[in-house]
Amino acid sequence: MNLNILITGAGMLISLAFAALVLRQYVERKKMHQLIWGIALVLWTIGVGAELSATLNGWSAPAYRMYYATGALLIPAWLGMGTLFLVFQQRWVNWVLVGLGVLSLLGVILIAVWQIEPAALQTTPDRFLPLRVFPFFPVQLVLIVLNTFGTIAFVGGALWSAWKFAQMRTQGERVVATGLIALGGIVAAIAHSLGVLAGIELFRLSELLAVILIFVGFLLTMPATDRRAAPAPDAPSPR
Repeated sequence: MNLNILITGAGMLISLAFAALVLRQYVERKKMHQLIWGIALVLWTIGVGAELSATLNGWSAPAYRMYYATGALLIPAWLGMGTLFLVFQQRWVNWVLVGLGVLSLLGVILIAVWQIEPAALQTTPDRFLPLRVFPFFPVQLVLIVLNTFGTIAFVGGALWSAWKFAQMRTQGERVVATGLIALGGIVAAIAHSLGVLAGIELFRLSELLAVILIFVGFLLTMPATDRRAAPAPDAPSPR
């Protein structure tokens, strides 16, 4: 079997299990950050699923729209939004969520209705992701805004939490956990660039590494009893 299929399939299964555990925790605990993280991880699963479809059958317009709307546009921003709810727990975060929802909806609509030229979806053995399918304004501009917000919120929130735990001097495992989450966020943020600059395999590997790092970080934040109750070997647990 093609190595790229194995890597992408593994990433999809891990993100699916990750999403299932976080959403189960939301059902049990009703924490807003769990709901938003769960949504983001469902989007992650859909985005990787679109990549898997493209690996097997080549890029079609529906598959590319699905990937771009989830994997490129929404995932970083909604992971970051969940982190804001966890870290700050203040009313102004609700207004940020409203703004994010409006901008996300605008981005999804633009991606859904913008015309895609079939020739733009052609790839080569050295370039898996089609480039410049959508124009800089307005589609890519919305993507840049959402990705910048999401990366700063997600990575910054994880690093801030790691620093706070380090100050306690008794939370070594949580320092490691939040450090892994931050590292996973950084890897996820640069995965697309790695794919463009260094080829297909490195793009897929960096994407897989990102979800594994974030998953392991979340898993380490769980109480030992919750870890044993996890429904699958690949699952996270924001408290």
